[in-house]
Amino acid sequence: MFIKSVAAAIIATATFAAAAPATIAAPQAEQIGDRKPLGAGSAYSWVRRDASGAMSSFGLSFDDKALTNLSGEMQEIALALPAVDGSPFRTAVIDWNPHGHPPEHVYTVPHFDFHFYTIDEASRMAIAPKGEAADAKPAAELLPAGFVTDGETIPMMGKHYVSPANPEFSGGTFTATPIYGYYGGHLIFVESMVTVDYLKSKPALSQPLAQPARFEQPGAYPTTYSVAYDAAKHRYDIAFSAMRP
Repeated sequence: MFIKSVAAAIIATATFAAAAPATIAAPQAEQIGDRKPLGAGSAYSWVRRDASGAMSSFGLSFDDKALTNLSGEMQEIALALPAVDGSPFRTAVIDWNPHGHPPEHVYTVPHFDFHFYTIDEASRMAIAPKGEAADAKPAAELLPAGFVTDGETIPMMGKHYVSPANPEFSGGTFTATPIYGYYGGHLIFVESMVTVDYLKSKPALSQPLAQPARFEQPGAYPTTYSVAYDAAKHRYDIAFSAMRP
């Protein structure tokens, strides 16, 4: 669920600066977290490690069948991420939006919101739309340059910040959009919103993830995000990679 009123301000001024799709490197050692049903298939969380044993990426994967027999109602699926020393990310949450969500004519198409939280599930469920924590804004250095919000705090999610340079705000097509989320002025998630149509195109997208000047909480943070289809495994991967210590 996402920004409602910010679109009017940024659609008029934003310009599109898309990076070219790139082939995603083959994963190394993979540690699987939770697996749960999605559509007629299933989805699971994971972390991947490089040859040294350090976490190189985290994400979600699901098979072809997961895009069939999807519910006609909104659905949320929480999947614990494998615990890794040095990683602040704890939970992956898939939000299925069969009719999209506001703003109109921007995100009102069927899509998934793939959230990766730095807080536990009890803390996430306690996120309220009103109050001191809901009203708090992150310090400028904790935000990627140029990212904006409509100011709304979504219950059990937080406050969403997005780049106005995304193509959907300048007459382009919404396909895959990265987002940073905050509550109480603190970073609590990174997210990739991805449309069903884009997934069905079997993409091989890998792009730099905009970075804030600093992170409050110690740990490894991603500098790249990707949305890719593995034809050999008939599997979609949503990944945040190239970890920044």
